Amino acid sequence: MSELDTDNIKKSILENKEQLGKLLVLLLIVGAIWLVERCTGEETSGKTEELASLPTAADILGLLKEETDLVTTEVKISKLAIYDTSKSEHFRFTDISTWKYGDRKCIIPVEITVKYGYNLKELSVNDVKISDDSTSVYVMLPKPKVIDSGYNLYYDRKQVVAISTGLRSSIGHETEEELRKKAYDQVIKKGDDIKRSVEGDIEKNAIVMVESIVKSLGFKDVTVVTKKK
Repeated sequence: MSELDTDNIKKSILENKEQLGKLLVLLLIVGAIWLVERCTGEETSGKTEELASLPTAADILGLLKEETDLVTTEVKISKLAIYDTSKSEHFRFTDISTWKYGDRKCIIPVEITVKYGYNLKELSVNDVKISDDSTSVYVMLPKPKVIDSGYNLYYDRKQVVAISTGLRSSIGHETEEELRKKAYDQVIKKGDDIKRSVEGDIEKNAIVMVESIVKSLGFKDVTVVTKKK
């Protein structure tokens, strides 16, 4: 074999090695691109599936409405029901029913409970909103109100102070209940004043409770506000 043929063979081998090297580089580049696209696709698909699995605004609204009355703050008030005929009854010579000798007095303690919160049935579709990227939720609660109220049905008779003077009979159970009901009505008439004194607690507790409900559905960023007027 001549030297020329040997040189041609060596040159051919070198060219084949260069082409093989280029091919390997190309395959590595293509493989890397495929791997990146696959990983990106899986991540995007995972995010899409995660977003698709989150509840809609209508779902959140329906869940909140199931709670109906959301009680956030309970206020207990102790009041004395006072009855004194010397201040309420007046003698009139022309009215024989006022001719009474002696007085009747009575003091009865009354424990009144007022529960404040929100009627979630008042929520509308405009009060629950989800961001475009489905990562945050905004909830507007209605104005707070009295959800429930009442007074103690049973009380210790030893705490009742009743005095009858002259020829007056003692106060009966029916009159005592009327006095307790009257004391309760007087407190409820001042319901707005009581609400203003605890309005901060009513709102703060509501925000914590509603945030907890919505976050349990998978949302991390939840904003809850209440209507002031």
